[in-house]
Amino acid sequence: MKKYLVFGASLLGIAALTSCSDTFRPAEDGDGEGRLMLKATVNSDVVVNTRAGQTNDELAQKTLIWISNAGGAVKKYNGIDEVPATGIKLLSGHYVAEAWAGDSVSASWDDRYFTGREEFDITKGSAVQVNIDCKIANTLVSVEYDEKVTQLLTDITMEVGHDKATGTRDGMLTFTQEKVDQQAKAYYMTNSRSKDLVYTLRGTLATNGSAFEYTGKLENVARATEYHLIVKHTDQEEEQIGGAWITIEVDETEIEVEDTFEITTPPSISGVSFNLSEPVAGMVGELPRRSLWIAAATGLTEVVVKSDAFATIAGLGGDDFELFGMNDNIKSVLEAAGINFTYETHADTGFSELKLNFEKQFLNSLPEGDYQIAVTATDANGRTANASMRVMPTNAKVMIQDIDPEALTITSRSAVVGGSILRDDAANWGIMFRKKGTQQWTKVAAEITDGNSYTVTLTGLEPATGYEAAAYCDGFDSNVIQEFTTEGEPQLPNASFEDWSTDPNEKNVLIPGVSPSDFYWDSGNHGSITMDKNITEKAEDFHHNGKYSAKLCSQFVGITLFGKPIGKFAAGNIFIGKYLETDGTDGVLGWGRSFTARPKALRVWVKYTPAAVTDVDNNNPDGVAEGDMDRGIVYIALVDNTKSDYKGEKWPVIVKTKSSDRSLFDKNGNQVIAYGEHVFTEATPGDGLVEVVIPIDYKRTDVRPSNIVMVASASKMGDYFTGGPSVMYLDDVELIYE
Repeated sequence: MKKYLVFGASLLGIAALTSCSDTFRPAEDGDGEGRLMLKATVNSDVVVNTRAGQTNDELAQKTLIWISNAGGAVKKYNGIDEVPATGIKLLSGHYVAEAWAGDSVSASWDDRYFTGREEFDITKGSAVQVNIDCKIANTLVSVEYDEKVTQLLTDITMEVGHDKATGTRDGMLTFTQEKVDQQAKAYYMTNSRSKDLVYTLRGTLATNGSAFEYTGKLENVARATEYHLIVKHTDQEEEQIGGAWITIEVDETEIEVEDTFEITTPPSISGVSFNLSEPVAGMVGELPRRSLWIAAATGLTEVVVKSDAFATIAGLGGDDFELFGMNDNIKSVLEAAGINFTYETHADTGFSELKLNFEKQFLNSLPEGDYQIAVTATDANGRTANASMRVMPTNAKVMIQDIDPEALTITSRSAVVGGSILRDDAANWGIMFRKKGTQQWTKVAAEITDGNSYTVTLTGLEPATGYEAAAYCDGFDSNVIQEFTTEGEPQLPNASFEDWSTDPNEKNVLIPGVSPSDFYWDSGNHGSITMDKNITEKAEDFHHNGKYSAKLCSQFVGITLFGKPIGKFAAGNIFIGKYLETDGTDGVLGWGRSFTARPKALRVWVKYTPAAVTDVDNNNPDGVAEGDMDRGIVYIALVDNTKSDYKGEKWPVIVKTKSSDRSLFDKNGNQVIAYGEHVFTEATPGDGLVEVVIPIDYKRTDVRPSNIVMVASASKMGDYFTGGPSVMYLDDVELIYE
């Protein structure tokens, strides 16, 4: 019996997991709410054989789950680990649960893809059990040769894949003899364009050494179906193929279900009525009771609790304990010290929950200090979760909150810092700060107070500088100090274009860098040099500072043959990155370099002289026509860590100018964090370079940039080989931070 992966989701809608007692946390459902519990079942054979080293956890990370209603998706989880082990609260209504697991690739020996869909309803107080069977979405192909075929043909292969006429790429796999001997299976993804698979049998006839080839087609192949190609040799002349007595039979078999195992969300550890990311802080002897809630989609097998705070508990004999394995004596010692727990499992769903209580008796026995209580929980599926609770008994009135050194609220010249109010007699609180290594504090009063927390924005800071900060209030300066370092304000290498070199191995192409192997900027010169032209030049006649500037000269690059021009229009350009390859008469470029700072604007010095458009690609999106005045452009983008591959090189942006395979930068793309541009619609005033400041607009403030892209072109539509003989001088590129 053949096997495939089954993704099973157990979805249970209930009004409350438990009663509203102190033993366990209630579900806290609102009016009309239910709760959904989710887990998955996966075929063990699939996980073992997909590829070496793949674990259940890795497959779980590739399980995408959407829950939708008539208004669209209401919950999205990128990996099952994102699904709360405590359940998903949903309002009453009709829903669809969908799941996608694995990797969706055109053709692969290893990557498989599974999908499933199930509708369900949530009503207040209902108990709904929903199972999603996520069946394999691939079409499988395997190959077999009978003994007579291997005697007749040598060097035999079977190539199987998508019909290239449909435009499908990278969809072909070759069954070598080794693959056939291994009984390998190939996995294909089909769609509305590629419903057929083509196969080509190749080999050498042992009788005369001539090449043998035969091509056939599997039409309208189905998903979750294996097509077993059996190549046979017969004596029936009417079945002759290509001069040999060979037939190809196709055994079509629907994939069937067999063994399964579960993958589940890992346990969840959270604070009951408090946030674990914030310390349990208060006056010595006046700390409140605190409880941790551990929830798991299956039974818990081990919970280890460890802290220096336990060393003083008489009779414990160490600084840690394990809840399920400890004897009654240790349990009594802990209960006497003020530490206890309750545990419950739910037979209908397999869900389990544990509440670990730290009573006032224990917390208020701790002397002033800073304690970490670490908890590691493991469930029956081997999934593990780790968390810690920070306990800070103190006599302080206020205390600074932990500062994340990677926080986005720390910029090159400012930082947002928080504090906590620990006593009722605290007044006029704030944050004091100083440069690391100095003595004098600067105090800044709080701007915003929310309950027992407040925030302060520290300004006037220096870039790439370490600082210390602490909390204060009237009559009290805390000695608890947090450190942070402001962002730097980096500038771009060779931003004044003083360094230039030539590559003798490439017809002396001009490169804006120290050497052909040491450069930050590049240009289209690598393409135009094939016609002995550098469209981007080193210029001395116009510059702002230093000796040189970059001169971008748009022009037709080619030759005249029999009275007709042969070549292409090339826009004078310069960009951060590398010219990767010339594809015919078109360029392939890698744009962007690593960059994590957050400038506010870009300053450049430019002299621009436009010309009338002489060359036009009618597909240019701006609708530029011959005779229109050309336009220049300078733009900058900060992008995330997304990268594209071109022949083994990875770049933030891959640009291809070939019309049949054109791929250009999209300023509105998802990878763009910030963007700014200036379009030159006329000549710049005066005889020299003028200052142009380009504000950078941040579309996303929740993520730090990973790469920077900057491009200057004397012809805005140069990617479409459209423009005229315009000239742009560019000098002194500068990033502005405040």
